[in-house]
Amino acid sequence: MKQVGSFVAGVTSLVVSLIGLSVAVEVVFGAAPWGSVIGNISSIVADLNGGGFVGLLVLLILWSRVK
Repeated sequence: MKQVGSFVAGVTSLVVSLIGLSVAVEVVFGAAPWGSVIGNISSIVADLNGGGFVGLLVLLILWSRVK
């Protein structure tokens, strides 16, 4: 079970790093070759915002998991 948790933590760290790199590429070059990362993140946040309290709760849970 400890190995699974370690694997999941490693994959999560990799994904968060790739998202950060994608945002930086989009800011510097105007567009990433794989799509609009900032637009997708903005869309997700807007969807969560439209959910009212439940959306805020989900956002807080996701934020605590990323930290």
